[in-house]
Amino acid sequence: MATTTGEALISHYQALQKPWKVTRQEASYGKLVIPTGNSQLPFHRWFHLKEAYSSQLLAQLFTDSGYSGEGRFSVFDPFSGSGTTALSAVDLASTASSSVTVAGIERNPFIWELSQAKLQGRVRGRDYVNDFEAAFDEVDRHFRLPGGVKCEIPRQSTLQNDEYFPKKNVEDLVAIRTSIDAVSDGPIRSMLRVALASSVEACGRLRRDGRALRYEPSRRPRPAWEVFAERSALILQDLSITEPTSSVANIALGDGRGEYPAIEGTSDCDWIVFSPPYPNNIDYTEVYKTEAWILGCYESAEDMRAQRLLTVRSHPSVRFNRQYAFEGSAHASAVEEIIRPILRAVPDDRYKAGRLELIKGYADDMLTTLQSCRRAVAPHGKLAFVVGNSAHGAGEASFVIAADILMGALAELVGWRVADVRVARHLKRRTGDLLRESVVLLEPI
Repeated sequence: MATTTGEALISHYQALQKPWKVTRQEASYGKLVIPTGNSQLPFHRWFHLKEAYSSQLLAQLFTDSGYSGEGRFSVFDPFSGSGTTALSAVDLASTASSSVTVAGIERNPFIWELSQAKLQGRVRGRDYVNDFEAAFDEVDRHFRLPGGVKCEIPRQSTLQNDEYFPKKNVEDLVAIRTSIDAVSDGPIRSMLRVALASSVEACGRLRRDGRALRYEPSRRPRPAWEVFAERSALILQDLSITEPTSSVANIALGDGRGEYPAIEGTSDCDWIVFSPPYPNNIDYTEVYKTEAWILGCYESAEDMRAQRLLTVRSHPSVRFNRQYAFEGSAHASAVEEIIRPILRAVPDDRYKAGRLELIKGYADDMLTTLQSCRRAVAPHGKLAFVVGNSAHGAGEASFVIAADILMGALAELVGWRVADVRVARHLKRRTGDLLRESVVLLEPI
């Protein structure tokens, strides 16, 4: 009986992971690959990213590896996101009465400012209290100037739709941003801008569900200044209860895939921990667009499109660069062997071209990332990544992109050994052993 492409793909994945240690660790990691508890914790609670993992993940990795974190250590995250890895590292260092050098990189300009603000607040803590209070009072004064703050509503269709956002709220949100930028600078400015960004959703009738923005007509938008004042008070509270630390921390705005910027903490790293965008068709530039537009990260649709084209090729929402670095490298034939069965499993429908580009682009981006991380890790360091596998297509034509296996196989080409694949959970609404979210531990060889 002939083997179907779907069966061949499953066999291919099974063969790739056969030499590895693959363990089911739902009890230990199931609640750690999602942001369990983050919304209640200082600094982590400044803005909710549904895609984040738990602040306790890093501690679990340290415990399971027998790593004490004593003395001075270093942690690097090339896909910093909301800064969970960095904040967790500083927390662990403080608990152990040690210090850490933390570095991260983030491509999205809004999320970069979010992670940098949270991290600087965590490191300096109450040192910022007086300056933050004074800056907030200045923003209040500037916002209430006679005649109001002159500003223009962003040229973005979602924010110009009165059903989604009342015009007065959008005007006030932009006026608050204009006031923040006029009277503050440095980390204090970024913290106030984070307070503003975290106010946006409550000012409209859109709810972020992780994949998209959903219109909820029954929602009652709240006044912009009221929400901003609440969020600013929350930030001030966290700063007030936090002792300054001796840790060194910085998040750079840039590309986590390539050559890393010359900032402290991106070489001889004891730990590299990250979660890349999953190959699941979600465009995170789109998901967090309203905050970015309110903050002035984009001035035109062309700006936003340019930002989307700079991101990891994890979705087919835009036509990305179709040049693949691996094709001209010494790893070309090995990469082709790894991805060929996935490409063959793609059904011949109207989505085929986009899916083929996604698979090749994602493999290329992850290979580049893992190669760059190999150069950044210390000789006895470790790398852990969190990634989820995804199903594409429907019915008998469906197939799985097993990102944990794909990335593990690519890692072996560039100087890593797969030490452990810790299956944290099997994804809901789907069936099959390969539809899972995993924590993969790599060691340099």
